[in-house]
Amino acid sequence: MNKSFYSDPKGRKFLSAAAFGLTIVILIALNILRSYIGDKFPQYLPDMTAVKSLPEKLIIALMIVFASVYIIFIVILLPMWYKTIKYTVTENEITASSGLFSRTKRIMKLSSVQNASRISFPRSDITCFNFISLNALGGRIVMMFLSDSDCAEIMESLSRRFDKKPAAEKPVRSEYKGKYSVMQSDSGDYEYRDNSDMFSRSEIDDFVGDFSEYKQLSFTEMPSDSQLSFDDTDRRDEM
Repeated sequence: MNKSFYSDPKGRKFLSAAAFGLTIVILIALNILRSYIGDKFPQYLPDMTAVKSLPEKLIIALMIVFASVYIIFIVILLPMWYKTIKYTVTENEITASSGLFSRTKRIMKLSSVQNASRISFPRSDITCFNFISLNALGGRIVMMFLSDSDCAEIMESLSRRFDKKPAAEKPVRSEYKGKYSVMQSDSGDYEYRDNSDMFSRSEIDDFVGDFSEYKQLSFTEMPSDSQLSFDDTDRRDEM
């Protein structure tokens, strides 16, 4: 898989509607509080038509603050932030980027993911309140406000990867060349065999990997503490 995912706009719209409703409730509650104080404690609000008293000024100031917060953060900044959210899933890694004033980019290797959790709120098909938490040793990525289909697709991709059986490990062989070389079989037993000739080119490539330079030593050129020697008699039972 090599695909990019974005936060669903339906989630932003639902969040904006919820914030609008909460702001209206707070403004109504503050207005009721102002009326209540005027009725119960007229000494604090002596004349509603005259110059505003300090308690009334504080309540009106709070109403203005809540209305301003809604307009600035929900109406203006939230849509702009939503457009910056992007998740890219490839065969080897997941990249998450977001940020309005400062961009944040996080990369997690799929091989390091320990577990993946999906969190879905009620009616997530409408609200798009779907979250995927990817946990690795020393890090976490949370994919937010995904649609139901995108969330299911990502989880299915991760599930297939987790279900893959690890490749069988190659037998561990001695990296030194002598009259005999030692190898470990899949059962864990050690065996030695006659390898009088030098390594072939393919065997050398298996050992040196990405190294650009190497030197093949004969048995006599090796350090004495690295040499292995055996009699011609099979002595595996004595090892």
